[in-house]
Amino acid sequence: MADVKLISLALLFVAAASLTLQAGETTVPDPRLMGQWRGTGHFNGINYNEAAQKKVAGQNIEIVLILTNGTVTGRIGGAEFNQCRATANRGWLGRLLHIKTDFVIHGEIVGAITPDSEPGTHSISAPFNLVDNHVTGTVFLVGPVKYPYPFLKLQLSRTGD
Repeated sequence: MADVKLISLALLFVAAASLTLQAGETTVPDPRLMGQWRGTGHFNGINYNEAAQKKVAGQNIEIVLILTNGTVTGRIGGAEFNQCRATANRGWLGRLLHIKTDFVIHGEIVGAITPDSEPGTHSISAPFNLVDNHVTGTVFLVGPVKYPYPFLKLQLSRTGD
C-alpha cells in the first residue's frame, strides 16, 4: 500500500512539473522585454553548407529586434523577421532546474542575411534569456527533417525606444 502511495505521489509530482514547465509557453513575455534591442553577431552562413564550404565570408552583421506585446519585428543583416512571436519558454521549476531558456522566438526570416548568403524564407527558433538588461541567446535555422542549425549568437542591448 505504501508503494502505491509513493508511486502516486511521484506521478503527481511529474505531472505538476510537466505543467509548470509548459505553463509559460503561451504567455506574453515579460514587459521588460518590450522595446528595441540592437547588437552585432558573427555570421558564417545560414546553414551548414554555407559555413562549411565557406560560401559566405565570415563577417559581423547588425541585428535589430523590436518586441511589442509578443510580436517580433526587425532584421538580422538584410533579412527581415516575418510572422515572429516571442513567448515565455519555461516556468519557475524549469528556471530552478536550468531547463530551457526564459523566452523563445518562433517564426521566419525573409531575405538574404548578407548579399552572398542564401535568400528566401527560413523558419527560425531563437531561445533567449534577459540577463543584466541584455538579451542573450542563439538563432537556429529550423528545417523539416534535420536538427536545428545554430547560425547566430544573440548579444543585444536595449536602445532608445
